[in-house]
Amino acid sequence: MQNFNLHTHTSRCFHAVGCDEEYVLAAIKNGVKILGFSDHCPMDQYTVYKDRMKLNELDEYIQSIQSLKEKYKDQIKILVGLECEYIPEYKDMYPKFLKKVDYLILGQHFNRFDQKDFTAFITHEDVQVMEEYVTTAMKTGYFTYVAHPDYFLYLFDKYPQEGKHAIEHIAKCSKELNIPLEINLKGRAKGKKMIDGKMDYRYPNSQTFEIIAKHHAPVLFGLDCHNPKTFDDFYPELQNYKEEFQHLHLNYVTECPVK
Repeated sequence: MQNFNLHTHTSRCFHAVGCDEEYVLAAIKNGVKILGFSDHCPMDQYTVYKDRMKLNELDEYIQSIQSLKEKYKDQIKILVGLECEYIPEYKDMYPKFLKKVDYLILGQHFNRFDQKDFTAFITHEDVQVMEEYVTTAMKTGYFTYVAHPDYFLYLFDKYPQEGKHAIEHIAKCSKELNIPLEINLKGRAKGKKMIDGKMDYRYPNSQTFEIIAKHHAPVLFGLDCHNPKTFDDFYPELQNYKEEFQHLHLNYVTECPVK
């Protein structure tokens, strides 16, 4: 079973609960060997929602996780990272973040700082732009993996053709660059909806992973924790989730991609 989770948030993003140490204790309880915190990156230009720390809070976030890393070093390996959207006009920010943290994951929730989250509003054009930004970001070498690649699907009741093309290109890029794509378990918690006439998860969606499997792109699980109890709810069931995709023969990552 995957022994790491690199997608963990903190209360600094305003939509997660619990203190940092509670996440560590929950991870240890469930047998996680490597825990990566990756709270939403502080981009003060984004003011549509209050859902992330400010830039002047970044150092405190890093210091908090580093102190837990030392405190629990004999029980678990702890890493500190950030989950970022890729905004081309601000491409110089990402290497600066990487000088401060262990890793970045790419989670494209929007394409512009004046745009709502894709779970609130999205157009077919947004999906095309998302594809361009995600594949460009992957080629920069800044990002360890791509979180919830089909996050854009949330509001659609039919899988848009632009979305299938996007996943196709992202999967090819993933395979070529060996950058994993995430099976996001927070998406499962949101339940199923009718998509193309059948009930399926909005994300991770079965059609998405059929495309990913076709290209043998590497995949991993991300708990996307916003509550310490997420470890209790989902981590013990990873093997069962694998069985749901068994017929696809997905290319699972076996080792933590952050060294």
